[in-house]
Amino acid sequence: MSAVGPLLSEYRKRNRLSQLDLSLLADVSSRHISFIETGRTSPSRAMLLKLADVMNLPHKDSNLLLNSGGYAAAYTELDIESAEMEPVRQALSMILENHNPYPALVMDSSYNLLMANQAQQALMSHALGSINELSSNNIMEALFDHSLFRPLIANWDVVASHLLRRLKKQVLAYGNPGQELLYKKLLTMSPPQNWEQPDESQEDGPMLTVDFKVGDLTLSMFTTLSQFGSALDIGMEELLIESYFPANEDSQQFFSNFLN
Repeated sequence: MSAVGPLLSEYRKRNRLSQLDLSLLADVSSRHISFIETGRTSPSRAMLLKLADVMNLPHKDSNLLLNSGGYAAAYTELDIESAEMEPVRQALSMILENHNPYPALVMDSSYNLLMANQAQQALMSHALGSINELSSNNIMEALFDHSLFRPLIANWDVVASHLLRRLKKQVLAYGNPGQELLYKKLLTMSPPQNWEQPDESQEDGPMLTVDFKVGDLTLSMFTTLSQFGSALDIGMEELLIESYFPANEDSQQFFSNFLN
């Protein structure tokens, strides 16, 4: 049996779709989907791309589906430092620069730090004393590490629980090996008790804030995560831009004078 059938079946089930559901989305018969999954028919490259598209598969999984059917990959996977990615690096630098005086950073899909703006670097240095020899370049690991950000976050239990639940959902939804390894490692780093259940006692509000301790001051911030909407490269699709914003007037005042 061709490898494409079992892989298609895995992606379909991961998306909680029946063969009939997938056939309706792709405008083909459920019999055809069944034949592909059982190896009774060999799908065309166009059909596999269509199935990947209607299931909204990440580019990496789309390439795997194509490769399993004997076809060339549809999407590149360029190194962020390659010449072809220069326009992307310039765009990222512009986004980070324009977000000063508030912190912002760029991560890969496994939350490894790739770039940071001046405010982010200054805040990390201000809080930790030095960022030249951090024990981890992974933002999630650093947040769970007692020697890094963990003791500096006043509401650490709430923030860590929220992030761990989100990471678990990503692992279940996408099966990303890097995210799965990170998830397993974080579970060994003394996660909050009952982290799988949201805390009903937390204060109501429109967003989750990170309360970051800097000396005698506690900065309250919320974040946004952004991605490139037109990416045709695997690495570019997986880039995450995290931007921090002050959640109260005291925090806004701190940042307004921070880089002066």
